[in-house]
This record gives sequence, C-alpha cells and structure tokens, in this order.
Amino acid sequence: MHSKAVIRKEILAHRRTLDPETLKALSSRIIETALGLDAFHRADTVLVYLSIPGEVETDALVTAALDAGKRVCVPVIDPRTGELHASHLPGWSIEFRKGPFGIREPEDRFLKWVPPEEIDLVFMPGLAFDREGGRIGYGKGYFDRLLDRLNEHAGRVALAFDFQIHDTLPQGPSDRRVHQIVTETKIIDC
Repeated sequence: MHSKAVIRKEILAHRRTLDPETLKALSSRIIETALGLDAFHRADTVLVYLSIPGEVETDALVTAALDAGKRVCVPVIDPRTGELHASHLPGWSIEFRKGPFGIREPEDRFLKWVPPEEIDLVFMPGLAFDREGGRIGYGKGYFDRLLDRLNEHAGRVALAFDFQIHDTLPQGPSDRRVHQIVTETKIIDC
C-alpha cells in the first residue's frame, strides 16, 4: 500500500491533466447525483466546501441548496487556531476573500458562525477515498477535527472523481470516515 504522501502526489498529478471542459462536465454529473441523495433532501443545514481548481466544482450545489431553502454553510479556517469553522452563506451576493490555501471564504464582515452540532450534512473534499469511507485529505486534518464536533446524526458525503477511489487507503487514528461517496458514475455507500 502506498503512503499518504505518494497517493496525494499521484492524485494531484492526475487532477492537473483534466481540462476545464472535462472538469465541468464531470462535476455537473456528480452534483446532479448529490442533489438526489436522501441525505440532501432531509437536511436543513448543509456545509458545502467551496471548490478550488481541480476539485469537484461545488458552486451549482451551493446554488441548488440555497434555492431549496436550506441553510448553507461554508468552511472557514481560523489561521490562529488551525480550526475549521462553519459560516452561514446567505447567497452569492456577499464579498469573498482568499483564505489559507487560496480557498474562497466570506469576507470578515459577512462571517456568521454556525455551531457544528446544527449541521445536518457535510459535503467534503479530499484527494482519495476508499470503499469503506476512508479519506485522504490535504494533510492538515481540518475536516477530521470538524467532523469530531458534529452531531452524531450528521451525514458525511464526499464528492470525488472515479480516479480518486481506491480499494483501501492507509488510515490513522485521527482520520474520520465518510458515509457516502458520489462520483460521476456511482454512489458508494460506506
């Protein structure tokens, strides 16, 4: 089994080979499937990551959740503590900044914290996933620590491309599993 570092490097290299049209088409299929999940329909408050280049694009998911009347939250990293928090996103009309790692976050004056225990469903990124819900992120553990603070009934859904799915992945004691993985061709219940 490869180390996490090797897997991260391989996935990042593969992601760089995706042209923008392919990325958009695959993302569209993934989001369409995600919007049909029972967990999405049942959720009142959803946390959706704001995608960076190479990730499954999530803007359409955010828009659909807002249109469905859900309370939408986005992740915001506190650079002082290294903790990931959820901020309410009332819509796209607010101003954004580039947070750590170039990730879009609401400008400070638009931050409105949502307690993690109020989140019903998390759509999360990652670099690699396995069929048991194992996940390799970017290596900082932000989402793993956030998942520990959610209520026990909160759903955890990963959005990924087929090439990000492995049979098994190395997992450590602080790694947290996802419940479902949505790719362009399938839903994997973990």
